[in-house]
Amino acid sequence: MQCPICGKEMEEGGLIGGGVTLQWFPQKQFGKRGLRRLLYTGGKAIGKSNVLLSQTRVPGAYYCSDCNKVAGVFDVVESNSV
Repeated sequence: MQCPICGKEMEEGGLIGGGVTLQWFPQKQFGKRGLRRLLYTGGKAIGKSNVLLSQTRVPGAYYCSDCNKVAGVFDVVESNSV
């Protein structure tokens, strides 16, 4: 995959989250501060969680060493498989 910022080739990898499912939130929710952040709604889970290993793995993340950025296109998982 080419970096959307500088156009150079990116290194393929993945994301691993420890203990909590990774979720995407709309900017309105993401920007909440203080106690309001406890009321996040509208999240979309990404990756596959493994309760025994206490981690969530998300393949398809690419890293650009020139820009120091990570980019990717990720599948949203069904809420009952998280």
